[in-house]
Amino acid sequence: MPPVMDFLIYCPAAPIADDQGDTPQLDEEHWAYMDAFADRMTARGPTLSPDRQRWTGSLHVVALPDAQAAQSFATNDPYHRAGLFAEHLIWRFDNLLGRTMWDFDRVGDDPLFLVLAEGNGHSPGSEKALPAPAERLIVWGTLRPLRGERPWGSVLALVAPDQDAVHRLITEEAALLGGDTRPQIHAWEFGGRR
Repeated sequence: MPPVMDFLIYCPAAPIADDQGDTPQLDEEHWAYMDAFADRMTARGPTLSPDRQRWTGSLHVVALPDAQAAQSFATNDPYHRAGLFAEHLIWRFDNLLGRTMWDFDRVGDDPLFLVLAEGNGHSPGSEKALPAPAERLIVWGTLRPLRGERPWGSVLALVAPDQDAVHRLITEEAALLGGDTRPQIHAWEFGGRR
C-alpha cells in the first residue's frame, strides 16, 4: 500500500432550495460511500446552524495517498454529485492528539463544536504540552496547504456548553490555535448512520 497522509476536507453546504435537499436514499448513498473509508477516518460529521436545526456542511478527516486522492474523495461523495456542497476546502492535517474521534471518551451531554482558524498553526512538539481543557478535545491539529510546508492554520473539535464558552476557551487557551486568528466556529456532531 502506498504511503498515506491525513487530509481534512470541509465542504460547506450549497445554498439550495428546500426541495433540492438530501433524502433518506441520498443519505444512505453518502454513508455507504464513507463506509469504504471507515478504517482510514480520524473524524467525520456534519456542521450545523447555531440552533442545530439546519445542516451547513460536512467534515471528514481521512488518510489518503495524495492530494489528488483527497480531491477525488470529495468529488465522488454522493452529496457532492447531488449538488449539496458549495465547495471543497482541503488541507493536509497534522493530528496533534494522535487519535480518532472514536477514541474520545465523552462524558455528559454538552454539544460539540468545530473550530477552523487561519494563522500560524502549531510548531513541532506543541502537542507534548496539551492545553488545560484536554479532556474536552476531540480533534486537534495543524492544517497545511496541499503544496508547501507553511501552516495554513489550526482545527479543533471539542465539547463545550455553548458557543460563548468556545469563544472564551480559545481566547484564554491561545495554545489551542497556536496564535491563529479569525476562527470560524461551527456547531458540529459525530457523523455516520442515524
